[in-house]
Amino acid sequence: MGVQDQVGHADWGLYSGLFSFGFLFIAFSDLGISQYVTKTLAADKGFLGKHFSNLLTVKLIIALIYPFILVGLGALMGYTTHQLWFLLLLCIVHAGNQMMAYFRAGFQALQRFKIDGVLSVFERIALMAMVFYLFNTYLNIERFIYIRVFAALLGSVVFYLLFAGFEGWIKPRLDLPLIRQTLKKSFPFAMMTILYSIHDKIDQVMLERIGGAAENGLYVGAYRWLDAFSMYLWTVLPIFFARFAFFIRDFKAQEKLLHFGQVVVALPMVFVSVFVFFYGEKLLFLFEKSSPEEVVIMSACLNALFVAVLFNGIFAIFSTLLTSTNHERFVNRLAIVSIIINIILNALFIPRYGAVASAWATVVSYAFLDIAYVVYIYYKIPVKIPWVQMGKIALAGFFAAGLFGLLGNTGLEWYLITIIVLIVFGGFCWLTGLVSLKKISSFPV
Repeated sequence: MGVQDQVGHADWGLYSGLFSFGFLFIAFSDLGISQYVTKTLAADKGFLGKHFSNLLTVKLIIALIYPFILVGLGALMGYTTHQLWFLLLLCIVHAGNQMMAYFRAGFQALQRFKIDGVLSVFERIALMAMVFYLFNTYLNIERFIYIRVFAALLGSVVFYLLFAGFEGWIKPRLDLPLIRQTLKKSFPFAMMTILYSIHDKIDQVMLERIGGAAENGLYVGAYRWLDAFSMYLWTVLPIFFARFAFFIRDFKAQEKLLHFGQVVVALPMVFVSVFVFFYGEKLLFLFEKSSPEEVVIMSACLNALFVAVLFNGIFAIFSTLLTSTNHERFVNRLAIVSIIINIILNALFIPRYGAVASAWATVVSYAFLDIAYVVYIYYKIPVKIPWVQMGKIALAGFFAAGLFGLLGNTGLEWYLITIIVLIVFGGFCWLTGLVSLKKISSFPV
């Protein structure tokens, strides 16, 4: 946010639009390989040998090709030469991030979750350090893009060296028959990546093209908080993805993992979503140069987007179960329908309501996906839906909301209210059995 406040909503809106355009086609830089590696290697340690090194070769080749494919597509979209240069650099960032994801997939599959947890924040910490340096010298959008490229390339090298340190040197190989066979199996994951990329970023691309860069900048100013809190999901859910894949034939273990995972994933996101409903404007404190009208728009987007965070926090574990246990095709079909809903809503309402329309389109598309996941699992998979637990989670959310509302009338400072509600919320979760030593000890390791 500090970077956006420094460079302005228009420049940041353009940057976000280009970044999102590259993200739409990020599957070209991965081809579903990372998720396939996590799922397959978790179930079969013998996969590490020839397969991992051959797929590393594929990753390196497509990392070189992907940025130029996207520049060609960007030219067709009407981006200027200067914008295409930025797009090329941002696609190098995406390619580097996908390379890091490949090595993280190896660590996750080998159940080295502590290492994976450290690596999940490495690139962000490196980027923050460089941004801090630019804040004290001179920061504009071009310099910010350059340091993003450097951080992504640095992370790729560090991740490779760490993986080599734990598992031995992985030399690139080129066994074409083996690569063709593996890519055929990873295709459903590639489709999933394409669809989820479009689902997550199409609104920003459409908003920048239809509503303008400044309007997109306001939306992204709020959306960044969704991304920030979703980092918790991106850190935790890959662990459960690997565990579900490990127990792919054990439905009882999957059921325990589903019930345990929902609590771990949902409770923090429920609390954060309720907090944003009452004090979301406090998260926009860095936008000192924004007008009151701009802050109002960002606040409205923030409140809407965290309805989507609430849905995703409660139901994301169901998607993880499906994608890790051979139900990728159904998830892909659902994603297509959700994308169509998102595009239609954005096209209809952006011209009139701008950024706020994109935020509510995100809510509707997430709600559709989450409900469909539960219905499918209920009818198709011999794993019990934790209905009672979901009711308790919803009750905990309402309890926190009531407490926020009650304490808001006492004259206490917002941060004191938040601390009190957090403590009482934790106690409520303990008393209702959502959090207990028994559940933690029953985690299927």
